[in-house]
Formats: sequence, C-alpha cells, structure tokens
Amino acid sequence: MTREMWGLEIYRQQGNTDALVATHDFHSICRSEVIIENRGRSFVVREPAHATPQDRVTLLDLRAQGFDIKISSQG
Repeated sequence: MTREMWGLEIYRQQGNTDALVATHDFHSICRSEVIIENRGRSFVVREPAHATPQDRVTLLDLRAQGFDIKISSQG
C-alpha cells in the first residue's frame, strides 16, 4: 500500500523513553510549521510515495537547524 499523505509523529522525552504526544497527517510538507512549533521534541516523518528530492532537502534543512527528525521513507 502506498502512502498518499505525509505522516508526522511527535514525541517528548519521558524518563529513558520517548512518549508519543501527537500524530498528524497532511498533504504537503509546507505544513512543516507543526514541526517548528514543537521545537525541543523528537519527530518521525513518514514520506508519501509522491515525495520529491526538494521535500527531503526541506526536512534535512530542519534537521541541520537542530530539530530531532527521523525520516521514514516509503517501503
């Protein structure tokens, strides 16, 4: 099954583990303001089948700015 929307999981540090705080599904990586609003949290981003190289660059740029982002590719 191919993923059609971007998926985002937001985690917060709780003791020695990360606790899931919220999940979001959205159509465009332009919705990355959800990540920016939650600085200090950890994220898992699930890319959809239609993700472009520029979308990945956007996520890598956020990671380079200090955001804790794990990228999960289709497959």
